[in-house]
Amino acid sequence: MKKILLLHGWNNLNYTNQTNEKDAWHNRQEFTDMLSKEYEIYKINFPGFCGEKEPDRPWELSDFATYVKKYLDDNNLKVDYILGYSFGGAVATEYNRKYDNNQKLILISPAITRNREKSKKYIKTPSFLKPIRNFLRDIYLIYVVKNKYMITGTRFLKGTYQNIVRVELLDKLKEIEPKNLIIIYGEDDTMVNPKYVIDNIPKELKENVYTIKNGGHNIAKTHPKEIIDILKEKIG
Repeated sequence: MKKILLLHGWNNLNYTNQTNEKDAWHNRQEFTDMLSKEYEIYKINFPGFCGEKEPDRPWELSDFATYVKKYLDDNNLKVDYILGYSFGGAVATEYNRKYDNNQKLILISPAITRNREKSKKYIKTPSFLKPIRNFLRDIYLIYVVKNKYMITGTRFLKGTYQNIVRVELLDKLKEIEPKNLIIIYGEDDTMVNPKYVIDNIPKELKENVYTIKNGGHNIAKTHPKEIIDILKEKIG
């Protein structure tokens, strides 16, 4: 039975200060139950989620990749695939680039680029103005946009969210061997534009991208069977 490590997404219902849940996949239980019938699965909770201790500083994407490596090393675990959902897909991509470019990945609704149809042009700020920019940005996100992650997150999670929200990984995705990659999107995903991703990756990678009809960003909850069917076809 193939071994799969699951990396969860950035879900505010899983925050340490808002839930007694111990499993960051609890709101996609049907999906993980179905997956466990076909594969041997392992789960980890990222810091700040479901009771995991928070570091004393905000993290970058590379810190999460290191966290995954430590988990695998500490448990002397070698998995056949790392499955990353949404933000977890970004972490899996970074892990592949930083530690093991032979590691096979399953990316579901991966947050590897922003939705360009909704994005505004980013203006680089001189370093001495960053504290002012960050303060105004937080006010905007909390009181104008009412971003749920900024409203409900802890100090660590808010700072980390700001570090990772603009990360672009399409170029890093191009470094992954096509045989080591499966990407699954909902065709109506409004958080990450699947068409933009497909249009901007090499031709050989496009053959490994699947879109689920009538699916949005949360296909692990709404379309678990369709995902499992794709995985059974691709990896057995």
